[in-house]
Amino acid sequence: MISKGTTSSEMVAESTISDYNIGSRIECCGHFGTIKYIGPVEGHPGVWLGIDWDDVERGKHNGTVNGIHYFQTQHPKSGSFLRKEKVNFAKIKEQQLLMFQQSINAPFLELVGFDKITDKQSNFHSLEIVNVRLQNVSNTGAPYELNSLCPNIREIDISKNLISSWKEIFNICCQLKYLHWINISENILTFPENCEDLVFPHITVLICGYMKINWEDVNKLSKVFPNIEELRVPYNNITDLSTPKHHNLKKLKVLDLEGNYIRQWSEINKLHVVTSLEHMILENTALENIYFESNSLPVDDFSNLNKLNINNNLIKGWCSIGELNKLQKLEYLRFMKNPVLEAENVATREQLVIARIGNLKFFNGRQIKDDERRGAEYDYIKRYALEWIKVKDTAEREPFLLEHNRYLELIKKYGLPEESELVVQTNILNSSLVNLNIEFEGRNISKRLPPSILIQKLVMLIQKLFKLNERPKLKYVSGSKSDIIIELEDEMKELGYYSVQDGDRIIVQI
Repeated sequence: MISKGTTSSEMVAESTISDYNIGSRIECCGHFGTIKYIGPVEGHPGVWLGIDWDDVERGKHNGTVNGIHYFQTQHPKSGSFLRKEKVNFAKIKEQQLLMFQQSINAPFLELVGFDKITDKQSNFHSLEIVNVRLQNVSNTGAPYELNSLCPNIREIDISKNLISSWKEIFNICCQLKYLHWINISENILTFPENCEDLVFPHITVLICGYMKINWEDVNKLSKVFPNIEELRVPYNNITDLSTPKHHNLKKLKVLDLEGNYIRQWSEINKLHVVTSLEHMILENTALENIYFESNSLPVDDFSNLNKLNINNNLIKGWCSIGELNKLQKLEYLRFMKNPVLEAENVATREQLVIARIGNLKFFNGRQIKDDERRGAEYDYIKRYALEWIKVKDTAEREPFLLEHNRYLELIKKYGLPEESELVVQTNILNSSLVNLNIEFEGRNISKRLPPSILIQKLVMLIQKLFKLNERPKLKYVSGSKSDIIIELEDEMKELGYYSVQDGDRIIVQI
């Protein structure tokens, strides 16, 4: 519809022209958009297409030109007008289509750019994995033609094409009974009316990135795809994660919410009703903190969650990481690029995370060894021991234990350090030298070393010190806790990582 102060009877938009319509998806010079208007533009002859671009910086206006409102846009600058000759409508010439039909024995998708498809197989019935990304697919062709041509497809990537409605996706799912994996990303789709009765139980993996959908849309899709086990919806418009108690995500194990502006952990807590969740990706979701309403250990929520990615967020306090200790099955954590990490070096970050989450087995993709955990937990006790002694019999006791969620547990496990070890460690990489006793086959050499020395260089130094022909293996033994023995296997770590103190021992073995 065209609107102005006074409407000219001559300015009447055409709803459809040729084989493209209002709502059709188009491509132009690598940019994708949706047709929102077809018709004349005042002062310019001929028929124009009003396009609302997916890339909001691609356009010039909001659908209003010279005071006349032609169409509505998603963004004040995402609209523009183009001649139909400039855009791609996912339609090819009859001769080109005929040649392609002959080469594969049947058409199953209306495409543009068939010259890009160089793989020609004689037996399409054997196809199980199909990728038609960026092929300007707009629809599935004649009824059941896809099924007759490629009935055994199990996985299909139809991302970034010109599909405009979920109806086409449902059509694909209806025809392919073996299909279980489908990537629909970067298609802007509308829901057809009366789709509530559609159910496709064979789909278990659904990928819908960059589609401008919200969680209400996800709840709607969960009725159509009730057996989804892996759902990836990154970079959409998901902010509210309200999920009904009687939901349709009963089998969901993997949920990828990366790039959605969620901000509050209270929204994540709304997913506690999805008890089957094992893996959540919350990277780049602007999360500021993590907390559970229950103080029980473990919490009942997310009882099966085993893997969590919270990279690239806005978490500022270590209390949030301590909260993750309440997740009884959490073993894999990715946690990088958050403000709370900026004040610590890499080695200290790892120690603090390991010490705060008791069940953690892998951190940022690396396995946590038993001796590394022992070292991290004991060093954590030493790091805060002086503060604990000051507050343990005061009103500050409870705030301290809230901040250091496992401190009592660790004291029970290792005991408090000796008085000589209770030094304030403002930085694990203290610039002063540490006096260590290096022992090899009854020989004992005292050496003052900087905590910043790499284990690799320490091995070479000891090899020269004892004139050894073979490369030695090193073990660290705390001076006061001789039962804590840590193998120095990671040669790229610094000696200071182990919070060494004066009088500690290095055992040399061949």
